[in-house]
Amino acid sequence: MIVQSFWSKPFLSDSNDPNSRFKGGWLNEKYFYFSMTLSCLKFKEFYGEVNLYTDTNGESILKDKLGIPYTNYINCFDSLGNINEKLWAYPKIHTYSVQQKPFIHADTDVFIWEKLPEDLVSAPLFCQNIEENFPIYGEALNEILTLFEWVPTELINSLYKHKTVLAYNAGIIGGTDLDFFKKLYSRSDKFINKNKQLFDKIDVGIFNMIYEQQLGFAIAEKKGVQPKAMFQNVDSNFTTLVNFHLASFHSKYIHAIGFAKKSIYACEQIEALLMYEFPEEYERIKNNGIKHNLWESFYEISPKRKDFLFSVFKYVRTNSLDDITSIKFKLNKTAKIIESDALNKVEYISPQTLGPEILELEDWDNILLYFEEAISVKELCAELLLDADIQVKYSKEGLTDVLLSFVFDKCLLHEIILPEFISN
Repeated sequence: MIVQSFWSKPFLSDSNDPNSRFKGGWLNEKYFYFSMTLSCLKFKEFYGEVNLYTDTNGESILKDKLGIPYTNYINCFDSLGNINEKLWAYPKIHTYSVQQKPFIHADTDVFIWEKLPEDLVSAPLFCQNIEENFPIYGEALNEILTLFEWVPTELINSLYKHKTVLAYNAGIIGGTDLDFFKKLYSRSDKFINKNKQLFDKIDVGIFNMIYEQQLGFAIAEKKGVQPKAMFQNVDSNFTTLVNFHLASFHSKYIHAIGFAKKSIYACEQIEALLMYEFPEEYERIKNNGIKHNLWESFYEISPKRKDFLFSVFKYVRTNSLDDITSIKFKLNKTAKIIESDALNKVEYISPQTLGPEILELEDWDNILLYFEEAISVKELCAELLLDADIQVKYSKEGLTDVLLSFVFDKCLLHEIILPEFISN
């Protein structure tokens, strides 16, 4: 069973705190609604039923006004009215704790193009990935250890044992050990209530990750339960999980975590993917949002940009990966290489702003120079592997993955290079 959570209080609470959840943390409210709709529909596509735990305001906005097609809306967060609105993870933990059978909880900014592995979701406890010593925990954790009057012993013991911060990421979370989730809720609730008078002295936004993810890992360890992670070796920027330009054909799981919500490229891709994969639902959600004034006017995908994106979406969904790596790409005629002794640059027209942009060619971006003539990922990979230094660092498969990501980033997001099936 798939469950998701939406607590309206932080969403509606105006805040400039980058770790708050005002507008869901997005550039504009519409992207939160488009993200939630796309996430709901992608999970329904593979699992059939998706239930949303929310409150009266959430039900009014999402169900009555927008009509986001959740299987069931469970109104249970109204009782959280006295909870600090910055504690945005608290309702999620509540959702976990009330489940009566094994479940999958997915954040509303997670999108899938295939079912999650069965050996993952059948584990006692599973998560997106393990986080080891991620910098974001550091300062807030030091404040908490210094100032808080009570800290769970599980957290202290884990820090003492490992001499580092260990946590899981709950982009997706769930499992068969329902007792674990009840324990997490109980210990988090105590952690919060014993120290709430000190919240003005700490970064409460980061505290959410400590009581949900770091404490959760420590409780699991005490129970002798090892969280099973879907992904290994994820860096603190979540680089491999935000590849919208590879969605569907190479990346089957995307999580618009943190900074991605503020990226016009990620936001545009979410809207475009919803528009392409679920056109009727997109039009209905968009029209209902405008009708009820749920967002202010913001960037709109132009018909020309839509045609381009849809052409690429169709191609990558109807061709094999071998075909995709064989297609030739060439520098857009509207882009221009500016050579310099100091640093080469590319001047191009942004497909989002329609104004000129300059990209300085540093490190991997210098590969754009190869695209003055048409070349495929497969051909470029073969040419680069003639370099001894490249041979040491990359296998053929590893380099192909890097180049595929580079090419579709510069094509799909920026239109600096174009595939041969699109007129240049």
